[in-house]
Amino acid sequence: MGAAATPVEPLSWWVAAICFGMCFIGFFLRFAYRRKGRFAETWLRHQYFNENLSPVIRCAPLNLVPTSSVFALWGVVAVLSHLPGNDFTDYGIAILAVLSAIAAAIAVKRHLSGYPDRVKPRWLLDEERKRKISME
Repeated sequence: MGAAATPVEPLSWWVAAICFGMCFIGFFLRFAYRRKGRFAETWLRHQYFNENLSPVIRCAPLNLVPTSSVFALWGVVAVLSHLPGNDFTDYGIAILAVLSAIAAAIAVKRHLSGYPDRVKPRWLLDEERKRKISME
């Protein structure tokens, strides 16, 4: 029996719902952090300037857009897996998988090389200058 004859089951709908939910939460938190609301004040006070924490945790809000994009692309892949199998859906899933890998690579690159000032909100740059700290 060849690989073409083996039926492939689509991903469950709850996988798409979880992926889109994580994407929504990530984008919501990023915009809340950008506007310096309660989330940003709490994060700044307890995590961002805490030297005992890993940079992954301290700078997590700065990386929410690429990671939320990965979840959005995975959600679309889960939805496309329910369409009838043809070349369009196969190529679409492949393209979305490559795009999600690129978004994940951007998130990892940002983490490893530091966060440039252009991705930081103005209020965070002002706070860093006030404390005379550079997080790059």
